[in-house]
Amino acid sequence: MKWLIALVVLLIIGAILGPTASGNAGYVLIQFAGWSIEATVVGLIVVVVAVALIATVVISILRRLLSKTQKGAAWFSNRSDRKAKQLYDEGIRLLLDDSAEEASLRFASSYKKRPTQETAAMAALASCLAKDTGKAQYWHEEAGRFTKGSDTLLSILKVSQQVNNDPHGADTAVQELLDKHPNSAHVAFLAKTTYKASGNYKALKDLLPKLKQHSELSPAEFERLEYDVYLDYFVSIGRNGNDALKDAWQSLSSKQRGDATTRLAYAAALKHLGEQELSAKVILKGLKREDIHPSGVNTLKLFNGKYAKLVEFVQEKLKQNPDDKDYLYAFALIAMDNQDYSLAQRALKKLVDIEPSAKTYRLLGDAYYALGDSQLAANAYKQALAD
Repeated sequence: MKWLIALVVLLIIGAILGPTASGNAGYVLIQFAGWSIEATVVGLIVVVVAVALIATVVISILRRLLSKTQKGAAWFSNRSDRKAKQLYDEGIRLLLDDSAEEASLRFASSYKKRPTQETAAMAALASCLAKDTGKAQYWHEEAGRFTKGSDTLLSILKVSQQVNNDPHGADTAVQELLDKHPNSAHVAFLAKTTYKASGNYKALKDLLPKLKQHSELSPAEFERLEYDVYLDYFVSIGRNGNDALKDAWQSLSSKQRGDATTRLAYAAALKHLGEQELSAKVILKGLKREDIHPSGVNTLKLFNGKYAKLVEFVQEKLKQNPDDKDYLYAFALIAMDNQDYSLAQRALKKLVDIEPSAKTYRLLGDAYYALGDSQLAANAYKQALAD
């Protein structure tokens, strides 16, 4: 009511001062159904606003009087309930349409019309999905016993926003969530993000079985994730020295050490830490046991010439089958590592005749470039782009 009175006062002041300042008060003539009304602009504005104000006051008084009667109260209550139901239904549809923020607003409006714990719970859900921690917390409290013990989404939201500012605190919080909700896929993937941010690679490694259980990743995608996790784990351990890294490797079960992804990650970590010969030894052992395939080693470019027995093993494989494309490429990588670019170039030229590929042409281009033949290098690179 106060804002309406203030508006009336402002309109009247404006209507009086405007024409007065211009020296022209102005008149208005209204004719309707044989009736004529002539008034100044000021007078007309005052009358219209006064009528609007009187109508508003009358309607407000009638509403209050009706609300005190049983039928009137029931009518207003039903009207409010209908509007609340309409807003609630709109919120549901918006949630299904992936518009969580708009849905949160609808549930909030519905709650004002009809404050129920169910509506507050839906507002809490929408706020969680909209990643608005403050509103989610408020509506969760408003929902009371309706959401008692059902705070997983809210907890996930809080931890996910804690990761950037306090990764170690988030690490502890997510571990509690994992203990509380061991079968939640959302918690498992939040733990992956949190452990990576805090550098807790051991916990991340131990989380892999749970991630595999809940993952919608393809086998190849999960294998890449597993490789990245083990690589980070081994590198983090290896910064404490070779003995610590060796102990970490030996602590794995024989099945884990025999897994191709784990062994390749271990070899890659050794290479990353500058232990080329040790990396080659791990690769050779895996090839002899057939735990790993040379194509996987080639993809990660883990073949090197720092361990004579690995070089001999590759040469022996090529003697048995000179056209083995995987070992031809491995031999080229070893030759490049030993800076024998002519030998690498010959192996790669033979390989492109057998099975041309973009990666082979790229490596051939590198060999030509190292030999100082920029034209042949450019041609090889063009072929790599063409393939």
